[in-house]
Amino acid sequence: MMVSDQDKIAKRWSENRSGCEAFSASVYWLAIPEVQQYFQRRATSGKSSNWVNYCVQEFLGDRTPVEKMASFGCGTGGLERNLAALNAFQSCIAYDIAPGAIEEARQKSLMAGISSIDYQLCDIEKLDMPVHHYDVVWFNGSLHHISDLDGICGKIARTLKPDGYLFFNEYVGPTKFDLTERQKEIIHAAFRLIPKRYRKCFVPGYPKKYQKSPMIPDPKKVHEADPSEAVQSADIMSVVNKYFNIVAENHSGGTILQFLLHGIAGNFRTEDPKSIVLLEMLFKIEATLIEVGDIQSDFVVIAAQPKR
Repeated sequence: MMVSDQDKIAKRWSENRSGCEAFSASVYWLAIPEVQQYFQRRATSGKSSNWVNYCVQEFLGDRTPVEKMASFGCGTGGLERNLAALNAFQSCIAYDIAPGAIEEARQKSLMAGISSIDYQLCDIEKLDMPVHHYDVVWFNGSLHHISDLDGICGKIARTLKPDGYLFFNEYVGPTKFDLTERQKEIIHAAFRLIPKRYRKCFVPGYPKKYQKSPMIPDPKKVHEADPSEAVQSADIMSVVNKYFNIVAENHSGGTILQFLLHGIAGNFRTEDPKSIVLLEMLFKIEATLIEVGDIQSDFVVIAAQPKR
């Protein structure tokens, strides 16, 4: 029996949840505390240590708790539990396509004593959404998995109340991780700056102790592993601008760091000050090249309101 793309995607994200090897501090760039701090600092324009708190405090303020929120592509539910802790909503519905992730989200919400979040297993591209219903809609690293961006953004604009907000933290870089030649050139050059002892590889099954080069994705293999991965990521901002007025656009970086640090993240530890000095150098390289316009920021945090 043939496995459909949707079944493959659901299975992948049921298995690849927070806490798994793929997102461990040894492998995953944003699992390094100092990288996470760099990312959040840029994502919030230096106003907060967390992009979710920033969005709530900066744009909702005294409106909280709002009546209704929705979260699309909720995964294991960390965002919604954060919002509940902030008393940001009276009720929240959260959707995901992966049964394993939804089950974990429900269990963690139950353990935290939170009853105001309704977790639903759903393909959001097939979901009917009520008009002028939600005060806030959230995407946290899930919008770049949407193939029908135009359809979804149109639905979100209609389902938000006229004064509602769309908030998202997203990868908006090259579709299918088909990196530009300039991007690859910089990643390779920066990798050569890293001393060998900090290039020990932590990817299971890697044939050598040290990486000789950065792990640049192959777009064909990206699609084979997950047909939804960065499926229309390069078009996100143009489609969002079609339906929304952008209130804030914060460039979080990641253009170099995401692929440069993949597999070697475990070498950069707080207890090794020299490794952190190296990280600061890499932060500076990426931030400088984004600032002068040589490369774009592959990650953004957006606050937007529907066009009237």
